[in-house]
Order: sequence, then structure tokens, then C-alpha cells
Amino acid sequence: MNDTLLGLIWNTSRAVQNKAQNTVGLVSSELNAEQILMLMLLKEEDGLRPIDIAERLMRSKSSVTSIIKTAQRHGLVATRPHPLKGNSKCVHLTKKGVLMCDSAGNNIHSLLAEIPQGLTEKEVETCRKVLEVTLNCYR
Repeated sequence: MNDTLLGLIWNTSRAVQNKAQNTVGLVSSELNAEQILMLMLLKEEDGLRPIDIAERLMRSKSSVTSIIKTAQRHGLVATRPHPLKGNSKCVHLTKKGVLMCDSAGNNIHSLLAEIPQGLTEKEVETCRKVLEVTLNCYR
């Protein structure tokens, strides 16, 4: 699978996701990396609708609904009616959610900020361009 660009991207993505999950597991055995990413997103912009979360995390609305329900069970988020759209709801971080985001989110931020050793700035920029173009093709 690593003999094609997309295969290499796929395997790299899975390896990073596995590392992220292991990183989250050090802080909480109850949550996964997707849930922490949602908390991090809500910390940046609290009060998002589930559809907005789904778009930003590039996940289906049903997946995000499941992530939200799990986070609610753990007391990390709460939902309220949207102030302008009566049929819609907004997801908000709770105090416990902020604390979890601060502990696990910092670990995820550190992981995502890592640059593989041995790469020059020019190589990193080339990789960034390749990945951005590839991502835009599949959005």
C-alpha cells in the first residue's frame, strides 16, 4: 500500500491517529481522540451546531451525534437550543469538558506540532502543499 501516494498518506494518517489515541489514553481511558478533537474545536468556538462540528471534523453527522452523546454522558458537553434557529441545538463545553480539553488537548496539540526529525523546512513546506492539494481533491 505504501507504493502509492494515497496509500502512504492513508497509512501515515492511521499511524498519527493511533498515536493520538494512545496520547489521549494516558489522560482518559473513557474518551477517544475524536472526542478530544471535538472538545478542542468547542474550546476554540463554543456553541457550535452538530452539523458545523461534522463539517469541521470531516465526519458524518451520525458519527458526530454519537461523539456528542458520549461526551454528554461523561459530563463534558451540554446542548441548548440555538438562539436564532428554533429547530437546531448548539453544543457547549462544560467546566469538566474544559478541564479535559486542557489536559488531553495539550497532549494532542504537542503531537500535531511535531515535525518528523530529519526534514528540512523546505521539505516540510513541500509535504504541506502535497497534503493540502490532496485533501482538497477529496473533500
